[in-house]
Amino acid sequence: MKYSGSIIAIVFLLSGFVCAQTPIGGLEGAINTLGAALKNKDIALAGKTFAPDFSISTGTWPAAKSLLNTILENLKFESVEFDMADIQEGADTTFVKVKFILAEGQPQESVVAFDKEKRILFIDYFDRLFGHSRYRKPRLAGTLPFISKGGSIVLEIKLNNDGRSLLFLLDTGADGMAITKELADSLKLEIDCVQDANVVGGQAWVSISSGNTVHLSDSMSLSNQKIAIFEKVRHDLDGIIGLNLVKQYITGIDFDNRLIRLYSFGDYRYASESKIIKVSTPYNLILAPATLNLTGKKEVTGHFLVDTGANYHLIAFSDFVRKNRLLLSGFKPESQSATVSLGHVTPVYNGKAFGFSLAGGITQSDMPVTLQASNGKAAAGNTPDGSIGIQFWSKYNLIIDLLKKEIHLLPRNSVWPESCFLHANDAD
Repeated sequence: MKYSGSIIAIVFLLSGFVCAQTPIGGLEGAINTLGAALKNKDIALAGKTFAPDFSISTGTWPAAKSLLNTILENLKFESVEFDMADIQEGADTTFVKVKFILAEGQPQESVVAFDKEKRILFIDYFDRLFGHSRYRKPRLAGTLPFISKGGSIVLEIKLNNDGRSLLFLLDTGADGMAITKELADSLKLEIDCVQDANVVGGQAWVSISSGNTVHLSDSMSLSNQKIAIFEKVRHDLDGIIGLNLVKQYITGIDFDNRLIRLYSFGDYRYASESKIIKVSTPYNLILAPATLNLTGKKEVTGHFLVDTGANYHLIAFSDFVRKNRLLLSGFKPESQSATVSLGHVTPVYNGKAFGFSLAGGITQSDMPVTLQASNGKAAAGNTPDGSIGIQFWSKYNLIIDLLKKEIHLLPRNSVWPESCFLHANDAD
């Protein structure tokens, strides 16, 4: 979450379990190991079969670990059956059809996808357990108009049974929802717990209200939502809605018509040209790999937060700046200012970068950039290297698909490509 001019990205950190970096006996060995791990409820053993970017539903590891825990708590696996003759080999991915044999209930057929190193990328049955699948026909679930305020995306929503229309920032840099204490009190929200959360700039105790219903329109709602409560969120808005939408739908952001189009996850084939950015979601935040070249002499790579709620092009966080000695690289700031987060004042230096490239063929020269200096406080664990804000993303129309871990960037001022959402089997 964030307020004022700085980012407060709440990251509810999970265990630092790391997936295997080496294959285990090829396809057959990996499936047999997976079957033994599921039967014995051994997450560490299962992890030895997973690719570094293994995912369940819209979360990559280690966020997916909690989902795997839920699966093992509720299901008893006996074995995994497969036919080595029923394999589809792709350029980068191999697909194997398997059956999960359960102690109770019918066998569950599934596709298991492997990378080049024969490590598991995803298991469709696990995705289906959380309501999603790559193999269903997608449909348009609804459209939401949005307001553009200072370049930001603002949705008009209602909470629970309250009739007031509230203005919420659509903020992909936050993992959930947040409102002010004043609004929470007026809505009579019940506090379920107080949680110590890692945030950019330090740590904070955050009150959490669970079980809320977010009314996006007269026909669309999100149920059972958690809301974090802060003294301040953003002075001109009622709250923030983070990845709550993006985790549930393929989310199309049409800046030209100020519409958000929500599609169910599924198997589709893009019918128009787009640039594809592959992303990851290891800590319930969207990270994009990118390369920054400040002066034309040295390139540095990192993983940057995809942040539609931040009103800038690009900021590099202090740990990344210090590690790569960016303030000593010959970078010439055009101005200096400061951000304030949880009472911590952090100097920042603003200027232009020679070049910035996302790992999908998107390159921008003379890119506005902010370098964050150290404020003397230790950064929260597992923070991104920086953040890419709305001033960059709004140069395109966006389609965010967290199940496939892709963001499609489409040209502005063009007809919205409804044909992008052809089911693959329907396409010519």
